[in-house]
Amino acid sequence: MKILAEPQQRVVKLWGKQKVKAGETYRLMKYVLRVEHEGHTALHNVMTGQLILLNDDEVRLLDALPKAYSEDMEALIADHYLVPEGYDEHKQLVSLRTILRKLTPPIKNITHYTILPTTACNARCYYCFEQGSKIVTMTEQTAEDTVRFIAEHCGEAKKVSITWFGGEPTVAANRIDQICKGLQREGIEYTGMMYTNGYLFDEEMADRARDLWHVRSMQIVIDGTEELYNRIKNYVNPKDNPYQRVMRNIGLLLEREIRISVRMNVDRINHESFEGLAQALTDRYQSRNNLTMWAFPVIGDYSEGDPDKAHGEDAWLAERAGELNDLAVSFGLASKVKSLPSLQVWGCMADGNGTIVIGADGALVECCEHYEDVDEVGNLVEGLTNIDEIASWHEIVYEEMCECCTFAPQCVRLKKCLTYGRCYRQLDNQRYVRTVCEAISMYVEREVRNDEI
Repeated sequence: MKILAEPQQRVVKLWGKQKVKAGETYRLMKYVLRVEHEGHTALHNVMTGQLILLNDDEVRLLDALPKAYSEDMEALIADHYLVPEGYDEHKQLVSLRTILRKLTPPIKNITHYTILPTTACNARCYYCFEQGSKIVTMTEQTAEDTVRFIAEHCGEAKKVSITWFGGEPTVAANRIDQICKGLQREGIEYTGMMYTNGYLFDEEMADRARDLWHVRSMQIVIDGTEELYNRIKNYVNPKDNPYQRVMRNIGLLLEREIRISVRMNVDRINHESFEGLAQALTDRYQSRNNLTMWAFPVIGDYSEGDPDKAHGEDAWLAERAGELNDLAVSFGLASKVKSLPSLQVWGCMADGNGTIVIGADGALVECCEHYEDVDEVGNLVEGLTNIDEIASWHEIVYEEMCECCTFAPQCVRLKKCLTYGRCYRQLDNQRYVRTVCEAISMYVEREVRNDEI
């Protein structure tokens, strides 16, 4: 066999080589992806991240499984591609992840902040998870408290990253200005990214985003072509054509070398407009080095009995999103190659250390989508006070339906997450297969070149 991608060393060191059990009947481990491409067979071990290309004898061995132990199995057994029939890989997955989490040194300082300068928004998307939430905008005092809190918790390096969230963060652009100026005053180095609808930008604000806010990337949601987008966004008192304004603003931001990721929240209402939007982006922005586009299923059910607002079943949504992301690749708006899956130890930022969310009212929470009173872990004045709530965000749920999924090692489902019961691996499965195919093709091309030399 040929190794096309090396395994994760932290997993290999902990797991070690599998010992042969003579007399056992062996099968392919459930967390191994088999891919056939251009007459070659590859195996990707999702637990270790290793990718191998099989020779003809190994392919014949694989096709004969389950099979009693023989000496020609030893290499595949040692690297955990083949396991005894009674082997419990899910138990092993839980064990490895638990140990690796315990071995990870705690982070003493908070170096990543998600800040909500406001929960207000100038758009009224029907699917927004924040509908009905209390509208709060940061006061000058809360902004000053934010600067002080960061200065006290960022550590001696005085270097942090900030994600600006909302609501629509640019509705409170003056608070963003205040916080960034305060960080500069404190000698704190910072970089930012922003989730925004992009509507309120103009040349002056785009300059501030680059020069004062130090924003290096933005995610801008565009849920369809012009007419559909304007209807879904339903902006409050728009002064002009919102779609055309946002498209113009994307150009302003790209000119300032800010990376733009255009996200379409996909459901049955707008999925057919994805191609039209991709074409519009392609036609408008000839240089797309800093521009990408992707689709993601709308979360939650906001139909309220209105069939026109019923998003669709999870499986249907995942399939559509996968197809549309393939389409984005064909337009040159997304990378063909996605990194291969491997054992993930931590989930999102809420599960990690060294991160916190600062709400518009000065409350501290673990997740930017959980900022009600019950979710608070402290506040800017008193600091982190609710240790039990913090600990609850580290609780992982292992669903029975996931135990046999090839990509289970890639998933970390948090009990407190709003979406832990949904499966998004369906969006990535085919992309992972294509990544393996790309690796095979690159290997074959390299071998051909070597032969020619």
